[in-house]
Amino acid sequence: MLPEITQLLKLQERDQRIRSLQKELKDIPKNEAMAKMQLAGDQAATDSATQKVKEIEVKIKGVELDIATRQNSIKRLQDQQFETRKNDEFQALGHEIKRYEGDVRALEDTELEHMEALEEAKAVLKEAQAKLAVTQERVNGDLKTLAIRAEGVKTRLASEEAERATAAAPVEAPALDLYNRLFTKKGDSAVVALTNGICGGCHMKVVMGTIQQLKAGETITQCESCGRILYLVE
Repeated sequence: MLPEITQLLKLQERDQRIRSLQKELKDIPKNEAMAKMQLAGDQAATDSATQKVKEIEVKIKGVELDIATRQNSIKRLQDQQFETRKNDEFQALGHEIKRYEGDVRALEDTELEHMEALEEAKAVLKEAQAKLAVTQERVNGDLKTLAIRAEGVKTRLASEEAERATAAAPVEAPALDLYNRLFTKKGDSAVVALTNGICGGCHMKVVMGTIQQLKAGETITQCESCGRILYLVE
């Protein structure tokens, strides 16, 4: 085997590790986004429950205001009733007072219904918040793990890139340029074994002239089908 091939195989091993680490590093933000998406459903449920509680509280305040308004009207009518000396006016004011008192009772019943609904809504909100807290804790843990992994990958990547530079240094420029072009283009490997006349990259059978050139071991030999650099496995 040509010395250049041995050097290129070492270089290729580094490049494959580097590519794997780069992919892992690139996937980390996607995994972070997926982790955060786990919160979306629980957060939406909590927001909905919170909004429901607020809506009921607004209704209760509205009813309380209506009750207060009618109670003020009752007091005003009672004061008028106390001051009047006319029997028919006294009776008319009494009818108005009873009507307002009926309104107050109906409003108090409505308020009670709203209060019961508020308790139920608060229970739903409490459950939603508890579920969100559990999910948040799990997601925080996942994000912390991913952050630690990212730092580890960066460290390993820097180390591999340094070793890659060392491995590339002895390779002659023409061979290195050819290798770099092929590795970038093929995306998996630029240097592959020829086994039983079959290229380890494209899995096509090479011509006899290619095999003879490999056996001679004088120059770098490429597969005529895919262009990858070949080395012979007997």
